[in-house]
Amino acid sequence: MCGFAAALAFCYPQSTDHEPVLSNESKPILWVTSDTHFIAPSLHDEKHAWQLINGSAAGKDLTDQPVAIHAFVQEALKQKPTAVIITGDVTLNGELASAKSIAKRLRPLQNAGIHVLIIPGNHDIYDGWARRFKGKEQYKTTQISPEAWRKIFSDGYQHEASEDADSLSYAVNLNQNYQLLMLDDNIYTVQPSNIQPMTGGRLRPSTLNWIRQRLETAKKQHRQTLVFMHHNLYDHNSHSVGWTLDNANALRKLLAEYKVPVVFSGHIHAQDISADPSKKYPTKEIVSASFSETPGIYGVVTLTKDTFSYRTQKQNLTPYLTATQRTYPRLLNYQHHLEKDFKETQALPIVWQEARDAGLRGDDLKNATTFLAELNWRFFSGNDSGGLDTLKEMAGYKVVMGNSHLRKRAQAMLIDHNLPDHRLFLRY
Repeated sequence: MCGFAAALAFCYPQSTDHEPVLSNESKPILWVTSDTHFIAPSLHDEKHAWQLINGSAAGKDLTDQPVAIHAFVQEALKQKPTAVIITGDVTLNGELASAKSIAKRLRPLQNAGIHVLIIPGNHDIYDGWARRFKGKEQYKTTQISPEAWRKIFSDGYQHEASEDADSLSYAVNLNQNYQLLMLDDNIYTVQPSNIQPMTGGRLRPSTLNWIRQRLETAKKQHRQTLVFMHHNLYDHNSHSVGWTLDNANALRKLLAEYKVPVVFSGHIHAQDISADPSKKYPTKEIVSASFSETPGIYGVVTLTKDTFSYRTQKQNLTPYLTATQRTYPRLLNYQHHLEKDFKETQALPIVWQEARDAGLRGDDLKNATTFLAELNWRFFSGNDSGGLDTLKEMAGYKVVMGNSHLRKRAQAMLIDHNLPDHRLFLRY
């Protein structure tokens, strides 16, 4: 095996500007997902403490993640994308054992020459919620340090063209035509934490300077840049707080200056593609749905020198299930299972309380809750661009529209007036 310095010089493709490139492919393909929220099976049993956390997972499928990741890896080994990218919240709550476990499950990709490029999310580095679950109790478990992160998810750092000195951000040259900026925009402590993770994100001034340097370098090298980060560039939901980057405006201006066409993010667990509502900034943003939640998809990006093409692909577990696993309806009908789980454990409890706070009771409360849960699912699954006639036929539609406290919320989610959420094509 080549050492790191030797690998850069001899074992991997070289660009004409003497920076390493991941591939010499003229039409590279990227698979992009986010928010796997994986917890190592060794950290939990099936008993009381785990049942409580699993029951409050807010739509995340924690139980079947090993099966879903196995199927994802096997499909990638068959299709052979150039790289697989995960934009943060790789672990449930920053457990070191979870990072090591998912890295081991992804290793067959690297062994097959498929690069694995990963950045942290707000739940990954020094998360004070890191726990293991045994019997009726939960116990603190070792958290992930920045140093451990670099070592465990080393692929990107080993093949980087540059790394930011003040964060876990790095840049890789995908090929002769593209640079990928992998940004760490999270706020975390410098030592193990005893508090919950920060929801918000921010890029340090020094990191913004590094980003400018990399954009300028790519411009001189005639490379297009794509950006990957955890927090959002734009607001994607008027009712969400803390999801958009704190200093998003500074990044928007910088990306506009260098004509960056697309940013990928995660964090909100929704499949949503947006442009700047004010039309001031040209960069589009693709927010990837959580790998662990409805609608059970990942993104496929195909690049040429002058085109960008994105589409979503449904996870297909069935070909990779064991005989025993094929007896489980939830695995054979995975998308339906995720949708049902989301509506029952994430959407319904939240909107039921909202409807009750708005003064609804009895059948009105029940019907409004069902309608609002459907609206939530449509937004998070990226299926909110049509079907208005069907929604109007639901019993809860008139109830919600007749309630001044709920009407505005519903109207904001009824129709996505931005871009379609499952595909994007650009010609530069």
